[in-house]
Amino acid sequence: MEWAALKLKQGRAAYDAETGDLHVKFSGSAPVRHANIPPHVYQNLSETNDPHFYYQYYIAPSRVSPARRGPISMISYGLKLVLLLAACSLLMATDLDTGHGGIFEESELRSN
Repeated sequence: MEWAALKLKQGRAAYDAETGDLHVKFSGSAPVRHANIPPHVYQNLSETNDPHFYYQYYIAPSRVSPARRGPISMISYGLKLVLLLAACSLLMATDLDTGHGGIFEESELRSN
């Protein structure tokens, strides 16, 4: 897989026809990998006069996130969920009236 310059020298792209992986690098940014890209999309990217626009509109939504972020992200979401559940439990576990064991008579409710 070799890198090819895009028109107007805005970036480079490398395409693997066997796997459908497309690697794109624009000046000032890191290379990005995209999976399952049809050959005609890569051909259009290499032939267009505005490769940056074509990339943003047609290819960028199929970006493949690095695999190393997956487990860390899941742990982060898990911790947030545990904290949210703990906060909800604290809010719901209010001690309304220790003298009655939390049971109120109808007359007590009306007087408030």
